[in-house]
Amino acid sequence: MRLQEPTGAAAAASREGTPAQPGAEPAQPTAEPAPGPGPLTTELGALGGTRIYLGRAADGTDCVGLLLDDASRSRVDEALARAQGAQAEDLLDAPATGLDVAAPTWFDLRALALALSDLDAGLACTLVALGNWHAAHPRSPRTGEPTEPAAGGWVRRDPTTGAEHFPRTDPAVIMAVVHTDPDGEERILLGRNAAWPQRRFSILAGFVEPGETLERAVQREVFEEAGVHCDNPRYVGSQPWPFPCSLMLGFTAEARSADLQPDGDEMSEVRWFTRRELRAAVAAEDVLIPGEVSIAGQIIAAWLTGGA
Repeated sequence: MRLQEPTGAAAAASREGTPAQPGAEPAQPTAEPAPGPGPLTTELGALGGTRIYLGRAADGTDCVGLLLDDASRSRVDEALARAQGAQAEDLLDAPATGLDVAAPTWFDLRALALALSDLDAGLACTLVALGNWHAAHPRSPRTGEPTEPAAGGWVRRDPTTGAEHFPRTDPAVIMAVVHTDPDGEERILLGRNAAWPQRRFSILAGFVEPGETLERAVQREVFEEAGVHCDNPRYVGSQPWPFPCSLMLGFTAEARSADLQPDGDEMSEVRWFTRRELRAAVAAEDVLIPGEVSIAGQIIAAWLTGGA
């Protein structure tokens, strides 16, 4: 199954509600639900794929996502083309306003997230995360036998043994490490991953290991990647990152010294930046930092404004 990241009718048969596991009661939707699914939504729901229950709104409206394999994706594309063709025919005798440029289409979630409401972004993240899990775990880890979706897509069940398998989430820490010099000026530590383009930098991050606290994970990752000892890890926030199944846990920390020693393997380069230096480098496009769709971008922006 190839997971797509659609929005609008192609992503969900009903999208009024906040993502939640079955039985949870999400927040009140931001708009009144439509009287019922439109023709295109109804048609998409009959085209195959795996339906995922995403939650129930306070008014009782259910939200259901749709995961598509390649064959279902092709049928969806055909349905979209038919809907747009019918719209064009309807407009032949109508005033010359043109076709609706907001017709359903495909988008990458990371590129679209800033344009979505909190409600829609949450629904999309939940659907993408569950889709990645279904795609990566089609068989039982115990028996190797194929499993099938159950419980609204929140479980995969072994039809032979009845054993149930649940979605996994991998915790990862991401941290703004700051060093303060004797004059009181702060510098933030940014690194360039070996797989990234030359100018791309971000704060450091890494997965939490078994038996490890989040605070210890912050200290270990910073030392492993940059050779820096740090103290006082402080939690600042979190963000689901369904690429494929992470939960990013944001921290700040204080570096004991400014000495750097990149590992040369995962990290090709690590650098300190004052606020002035980072603003100038970003303005000149000498350094590319994450956008604020990600927690990395939000933490960097907060530090630049003196908020972190």
